[in-house]
Amino acid sequence: MAGLLALGQGVGMNAKPPIEPTLLLVDDLSSNLLSLKALLDDGSRRLLTANSGEAALETLLSETVALVLLDVQMPGMDGFEVLRLMRNNRRTRDIPVLLLTAHMDGDVSMLAGYEAGAIDYLTKPIRSEILLAKVASLLELQNARLQLQLINEEITQAREFYSSILDTTGEGILVVGADLEISYANPAARRLLGSQQMSDLDLPFSVYIPCESSSMSASSVSVPRPSSYFTHLAMLRTAYGSELSVQLSCAQLPGSKGSWVVAFQDVGPITRLEQELRHQAVTDPLTGLRNRKGFFQTLNNVLSRALRQSEMVGLLYLDLDDFKLVNDSLGHAVGDQLLKAFSERLSQQLRRYDGVCRLGGDEFTIVLEAMNDEAQISGVAEKIIQAQQQSYDIAGHSLNMSVSIGIATHPDCGTTAEELLQSADTAMYQAKREGRNNFRHFSPEMNSRVRVRALLLDSLRRAMIEEQFFLVYQPQVRVSDGRMTGMEALLRWQHPEAGLINPATFIPLLEESGLIVQVSRWILREACEQRRAWAGQLADDVTVSVNLSAKQFADEHLLNDIAMLLEETQLPSHCLELEVTEGAVIGDMHTSQRLIGELRKMGVRISMDDFGTGYSSLAYLKQLTLDVLKIDRLFVSNLPNDKRDQTIARVIIQLAHDLDLEVIAEGVETAEQLALLADMGCETIQGFYFSKPLPASEIPKLPAHFKTHCGLN
Repeated sequence: MAGLLALGQGVGMNAKPPIEPTLLLVDDLSSNLLSLKALLDDGSRRLLTANSGEAALETLLSETVALVLLDVQMPGMDGFEVLRLMRNNRRTRDIPVLLLTAHMDGDVSMLAGYEAGAIDYLTKPIRSEILLAKVASLLELQNARLQLQLINEEITQAREFYSSILDTTGEGILVVGADLEISYANPAARRLLGSQQMSDLDLPFSVYIPCESSSMSASSVSVPRPSSYFTHLAMLRTAYGSELSVQLSCAQLPGSKGSWVVAFQDVGPITRLEQELRHQAVTDPLTGLRNRKGFFQTLNNVLSRALRQSEMVGLLYLDLDDFKLVNDSLGHAVGDQLLKAFSERLSQQLRRYDGVCRLGGDEFTIVLEAMNDEAQISGVAEKIIQAQQQSYDIAGHSLNMSVSIGIATHPDCGTTAEELLQSADTAMYQAKREGRNNFRHFSPEMNSRVRVRALLLDSLRRAMIEEQFFLVYQPQVRVSDGRMTGMEALLRWQHPEAGLINPATFIPLLEESGLIVQVSRWILREACEQRRAWAGQLADDVTVSVNLSAKQFADEHLLNDIAMLLEETQLPSHCLELEVTEGAVIGDMHTSQRLIGELRKMGVRISMDDFGTGYSSLAYLKQLTLDVLKIDRLFVSNLPNDKRDQTIARVIIQLAHDLDLEVIAEGVETAEQLALLADMGCETIQGFYFSKPLPASEIPKLPAHFKTHCGLN
């Protein structure tokens, strides 16, 4: 509004300065025209002449004339007729005319001239000083009239301009008098106030925006304070009785006696947007739970209350066991649905005011306030674990999930949110290491194990750079003739200080950290190069088998990578066998079928590793064109004593034969196990009974046939 007032003060500043005026001299006598030109031509004005009324009108229609000196007595069209025609034309009606005549017939003739529109009369003979004075005066008046006309036009344009702004702006604008009566309201103001016409706004301003809301009152606005200005939120009461939250700006109207300009706009949409943005900032979009930022807000608020009331606070850190397997095998869409279902089931086990949050991935936290003791917190954890015994039906899959939980309490395990989270996280990983599907309370001793894990992870990264990994190979022997038909490449780690590290210690850490992808690529290349190096030392059909991680199998570049690797190493494709797990292939069966089919077209053999320990879906097995089914050592180690393992092994072998698959039993360590498996029809054996895993240099030294081991001598 201050800008509009400033613009208004500039109206008329652009009015054009006087220009060289043009005078039209009209007389039927050339001598008179010459005399007039001689008198008036002082170089400051432009002089035009016409010797008849008709010629004068033509000139007036084509030229911009400031003053006409018009002879009354002319043949044909006299001066009165010319004057009447000029006044009837919009272009010429405002041009001043000074009549010139040699004969004046009294007042009647003079009155006729004035009625026709003349400004003044001069009689002939003309006195030069009177002529010049009247011409100068009339030109000055005409120039002032033109200037005033320009100013009026600018004022009209400015009024239309400001009116269009006020009419089209979405901001309501009012002019309020010292008595709080509304004297002006633009369309937006009338719309927001719920009134169609100005006449409807017959109530004081304080009715629509109460003084206690607007900080205005009759007394406050009656004091002239031209610089006063304030803006704040207020509550507007419409003509319909509803209330609207508005941003209110008030300023005293310059030059007025206590009047105010009030501008306001509906901030409801902005307020709702701000609320939505604040909600989104602390909310996980997938589950609707609070996110990491929301978690810290919740926990800090709970800790503040706990300090005042001396209450125990429990923090549960939850991680879904084997969720990564679901994501890698069934896809992220199924994984997301599982997370939503888990969060819903989780919320059902808790009190309404317990703070359930999703930190990210498959990690959740629960903030429990006003707890009596650790036993009560343990009861909550047990309830959550128990609830996971019911499977999740997601996209046609029945998923059995479990959860590992770490528990930290305030103030024993930490006094800040960060300390509590770290303690609960440490306890959760301890629960993972101790078998999963359970919970553990934090204890100070756990910190040392966390440090060891961090050091181990750092050592693994260095091991990749410093080439501390190496491969060993375990033979696979055909039972019927004792011939070595292949070998499995197995990863080992020779630490420069700690020596040989147990694979059970570092391989899970490789998988958790994601380093398994890079390491698996190295294993595949190393095994292919080594098998090529054995050319001429081993039979041409002896294979080397390499485990593919789930992430490798899901890599869209796998086919190209395998093809390029075989070409670079010059290894015949039938010498390579790739081992995949059930979990890696069942996520997208169509893609898995295509991928396995393309690999087999290359000549690469495909085996299903650890069959029976994962999903064990016969429907999936039927759809896959495999070469080998491997019986996991889990079902072999207790043979021949465990009857149930005997039954499982026999069923797997029979199933493989029915599907025209070769069977390899892993983990065979005794002659009794060999004899039983051979009697069941198992074709190939792998295990310590024949050989422990050996370095590459020892493989060519193995006997081509293990006939003695197979009892064939």
